[in-house]
Amino acid sequence: MPKIEYAPPPAERPKVTPPHVPLRALRVRLGLKQTDVCDRVSLILGKSFTKGALSAIETGHRGASAEALLALQTALGLGVGDLVTDYQPGHTRRSADIEDDAA
Repeated sequence: MPKIEYAPPPAERPKVTPPHVPLRALRVRLGLKQTDVCDRVSLILGKSFTKGALSAIETGHRGASAEALLALQTALGLGVGDLVTDYQPGHTRRSADIEDDAA
């Protein structure tokens, strides 16, 4: 009779990427206009947050700072860490390219 080896289950479940929900779709689903979100974010940040900035973030033409992401999460009633981005500012990407070229 062949020997059967037992392998214990992994200690952790494999990481699963959460579903991607576009920021605009979330805002619309919550029944909020851009001006509503901008007003809330401006109050949280203590400085102006424009519709142009929000539109650029929603369309992916611009990334959001950590400060803006936190304010957007709060303005949309989300928890900390619910909004994430892999966007890197152009100057950060260029610096990384220069470092790679130097190596």
